[in-house]
Amino acid sequence: MNIVQNKILLQRLAADYGLGTMQGAARRRFEALARRQAPVRQAIRDWQERLAGLTELQAAQPAPEVVWKRIEIALHFEREAARLSDARRQTRTAASPDATSLPWWRQLFVWQGVSAAALSLALLAWWQPWQAVNDGSTQARAPSGATQETLALLLDGENRPAWLASWSGGPAQGAAAGRVQLRLQDLSGQAVPAGRSLQLWAVPAQGAPRSLGVLGADEAGRVLTTASAQVQGAVVLALSLEVQGGVPEAGGPQGPILYKGPLVRKLI
Repeated sequence: MNIVQNKILLQRLAADYGLGTMQGAARRRFEALARRQAPVRQAIRDWQERLAGLTELQAAQPAPEVVWKRIEIALHFEREAARLSDARRQTRTAASPDATSLPWWRQLFVWQGVSAAALSLALLAWWQPWQAVNDGSTQARAPSGATQETLALLLDGENRPAWLASWSGGPAQGAAAGRVQLRLQDLSGQAVPAGRSLQLWAVPAQGAPRSLGVLGADEAGRVLTTASAQVQGAVVLALSLEVQGGVPEAGGPQGPILYKGPLVRKLI
């Protein structure tokens, strides 16, 4: 069918496109047709102008509070990305020429930067209603009644989002409990080989990594509870592939590091 010659159909499709009700593959096909056919582009412009005029009849509405919160968090992630980039540059300057001679937890600070797509995903995931206990490491500087959200987006070797780790809660609550409950969400759906386990590690700026537990196969197994001291001062989380049941913390990870990502903390 020649849509250009069927003016009624063309107007209906252009109206659907302008309203935003045309979605998915149909929208992509219509856009491809518009790139080739000037009458289709003109029909789209006409309907966009008609619809834009309707907004003049509506009273101005203040943006919802959630919009401002998301803008604030987006700016926060940009600052964190710049800070991490500076930290990696300083680490490369101070590191020996043969970076492979460094312990694995020191090499974590010189991996490639977090991509914009990963930050966008973290921004969206930030708003999920995690039920967790606060990280007690910031009790002293947290204002009364504030809640701290801590999030880490773990990337694979190609900087693709793979796991999301998060915990939250009030400072006083964390101080009383002395425990942290971490919830992990699988973003990639990569299967764990039979007879192996994923083990979560907290990497501080100084010192050896600390084990936070071994992930189970089901959703309940992706909620780990550990002492707040284990995550205190951590700047990176990492998931290693270990023998089934994991390995002792004292020896550090024995298997490959599959996923890693920096921690971001924010008081809300």
